[in-house]
Amino acid sequence: MSIIKEIRKTRPIIHCITNIVTVNDCANILLAAGASPIMAHHPAEVEEVTTKADCLVCNMGALENYEAMEIAMEAAKRAGHPIVIDPVGVSGSTYRREKCISLIKRFQPTCVRGNYSEILALMKECNTAAGLDGGIVKDEISRKSDLVRQIEAYAKRQGVIVIASGKTDIVTDGSLTELVTDGHPMMRRITGSGCMSSVLVGAFLTVKKDTDTAAAACRFIGKAGEKAAQETIADGGGTMTFRLKFIDEVSKADMPE
Repeated sequence: MSIIKEIRKTRPIIHCITNIVTVNDCANILLAAGASPIMAHHPAEVEEVTTKADCLVCNMGALENYEAMEIAMEAAKRAGHPIVIDPVGVSGSTYRREKCISLIKRFQPTCVRGNYSEILALMKECNTAAGLDGGIVKDEISRKSDLVRQIEAYAKRQGVIVIASGKTDIVTDGSLTELVTDGHPMMRRITGSGCMSSVLVGAFLTVKKDTDTAAAACRFIGKAGEKAAQETIADGGGTMTFRLKFIDEVSKADMPE
């Protein structure tokens, strides 16, 4: 049984503490995949909600809910649930980066998923080129690339699965590394593609908490993006059309013809 079919069968509850910009898209992409989203942010409720859920995804764009993240991560660790941290914006904010680094060191999440710039900011503990992937990596990525080796060392040191997203997604736990090239440039032209990817990774990790499953999530997301872009271009549509078609493609994956 494919991972997406298993998700549709079990309908895992994904507790998302995410930002106000993309919360609706994150909920809809999880529903499209067959998971059950819940967006609970208040410190008084998150322990109960996280304990009953199957996965926790914390987005650093919701830093006003930092206390809730701490409480929720403690609950998720006790319950043995996968935890995903999306370090959105840490490349341009010292405060946000320091808070994210603290969470990673204290709670050792299952996975940290961000773009090259964000992952490098966590590794180097300093600001990098905010919001840019292309300016960070100019050469083609291979298993022998310095960037890959640096991320492998960081993942092993922290004891987490790292997903560094870009033209080539780098997925590694420090021992096993997979490079994923699926995807389309249109994915970078809508807000929320990274946030949606992080919650989908969380849904996949409810099936199995390992690097292969994280990489499978990246391939699934990339292929959905490719199909959505093809349909958008064929229809003469733009970025809003693509956004809707991307969610559509996730909803249609592994469905009967």
